[in-house]
Amino acid sequence: MMRRFNLYFAQNRVVWLLSFAICAGCDSPLVVPVSEHVEYILPAHASCFRWRVIGEGQEPQRCLEIMKPGELGLIATVYLDSMAFKLDRRDSGEAVVVGPRERGIMTLSTTHVSLMEAWDLTLKHWKGGAYTKFIRTEVAQTRLLDKSAWDISGEPEIDREKLIAIHPAVLTIYPFGDPLSGTSLNEHTPVVPILEYLEPNPLGRAEWMCVFGWMMGDSAERNSRLAFEEIESHYLELKRAVPLKKEKLRVFTGSVQQGTWHAPGGSSFIAQLLKDAGVEYILQDQAGRENIEIPLEEMMVLTQSADAWGLVLHYPGLFGKEELMASDERHAWLMPASGKVFVANTSDCDYFGWWVSRPDAMLENLIALFHPDLIQVQSDQSCFAWIAL
Repeated sequence: MMRRFNLYFAQNRVVWLLSFAICAGCDSPLVVPVSEHVEYILPAHASCFRWRVIGEGQEPQRCLEIMKPGELGLIATVYLDSMAFKLDRRDSGEAVVVGPRERGIMTLSTTHVSLMEAWDLTLKHWKGGAYTKFIRTEVAQTRLLDKSAWDISGEPEIDREKLIAIHPAVLTIYPFGDPLSGTSLNEHTPVVPILEYLEPNPLGRAEWMCVFGWMMGDSAERNSRLAFEEIESHYLELKRAVPLKKEKLRVFTGSVQQGTWHAPGGSSFIAQLLKDAGVEYILQDQAGRENIEIPLEEMMVLTQSADAWGLVLHYPGLFGKEELMASDERHAWLMPASGKVFVANTSDCDYFGWWVSRPDAMLENLIALFHPDLIQVQSDQSCFAWIAL
């Protein structure tokens, strides 16, 4: 269920009209007319982007507005072509005009590749990117080998000469550290920041696949919408299947680097995943969407009050209790009384790629982990697993 509401401005008063409509997926939008000539189309779950309808007396067109959650102002406004840019009368965020679609998309993040592959199985719209050695999908690696996509990795991040030569329709980046900032290449290559990692809702992260589809035209947008709707439907079906219990398993999850512990905030997508899987995240009352740094002393208290402890790590090979203790002797102090520890080993599963684009599979895996009587998945189709103790 999503809200549909209109805002009208008259004589310095704001009149709110509220009605409800059932919406689902990328093409079931929340439409918000802000004035006579401005209309927003909001995604079903994502909070860091929206579409705005532009053009007066013209066939309606849309531009994409990208913003950080809870902050005023836009990071960027993206137009599909120069005509849409000229039709727009609003000055809202840095303007980006996507180039000819046949030039395709280049990516700075490996996650972006997975968000494209979810609806473009052959990755025909992907023209390559940086950090390609970390991309786990075979389709992308095959395209790199046959030179239908290109590795533009360089120092500090990209090879600018290669980028100029390939001249993609758009380069997608994270919302910080634009590698083209301060150079004339900003006028040569359209740059679009992708904020999927800031989304608090797992479905909101996956819904960014619709942005990639939109940039590549009507058929690509339709394919991305259909792919997302299938993922959304499966996710919500799984969520409804989880029994409501008063006494829930209390779970802590996080990661450690050089002795410093980090855990997702209570408003993060991991916290939402655990909630939807029918367990209680022990830091659910901690505000914030990004990771929280936790001192060792606090970690000891947290894990002793948890029923299970989860880790995200990278360890080539079989990971069990022996490896857990060998990696840091202090882990012995953090073991929950139950002895239950589960891991997502990024050496074995594409945790930051395929699994981000498939939150339904991640939820199914977690439900099978915590409610094995309800769902079972094969070990080779899982990312989270209990370690042998």
